[in-house]
Amino acid sequence: METIPHIRELPELTTDTIHIWGVHVPDVLDQLDRLHSLLSTPEQEKAGRFHRDSDRQSSIAARGSLRILLSGYTGIPAAEIKFGYSKNGKPYLLDSAVNFNVSHSGDWVLLAFGWDRQIGVDIEKIKRSMDVSAIALRYFSPEEIETVKTAADSHTAFFQLWAHKEAYVKACGSTLFQELSRDVTNGVGWILRPLEVDPKYAAAVVTDQELSSVWCYDFGGLKWAS
Repeated sequence: METIPHIRELPELTTDTIHIWGVHVPDVLDQLDRLHSLLSTPEQEKAGRFHRDSDRQSSIAARGSLRILLSGYTGIPAAEIKFGYSKNGKPYLLDSAVNFNVSHSGDWVLLAFGWDRQIGVDIEKIKRSMDVSAIALRYFSPEEIETVKTAADSHTAFFQLWAHKEAYVKACGSTLFQELSRDVTNGVGWILRPLEVDPKYAAAVVTDQELSSVWCYDFGGLKWAS
């Protein structure tokens, strides 16, 4: 991931690019109070309902960094960002063509930004104790089952496919779990890109528009507070 030194120096979000921002939650724990102060009252209340510290910290890091980066892309003060919600509960930014999506798992938060496009991002911690073959048999296509079965690392293969599927569902704005059984590939109206974040994680982004490049940035190295 590249580092951008200051929020005022964000690269332009062009119509043919996607920007991915990675937030390694342990690296921003010293900023949590400031991030928390940017959240709306409902966002603060939601974070406060988590029983585990790690879940509460991830929620604050995700929503706070989202507000900061949307402010950088739009010029709207972070605390004044207003969201609308689709009928399926997917948030979107009011009065702007900047689209976004957020995912978090374990120690990581991923945020994806695009201009006037559907976009979905997903990150999954690779769980070595999980019986991935049994789950693949239930939810994956025959071709995907074979991919998992023959992979040198079946767990990484499984979670990479799962991340693609989750990102696709989120890009569609769907809440239908059965969408995960679709064999999602490039060339059927959707563009998929795997993302390299951490060897212990699998991640992917999916979009519906022409894409020339995906740029990845490290939120932990960004100076955003005065």
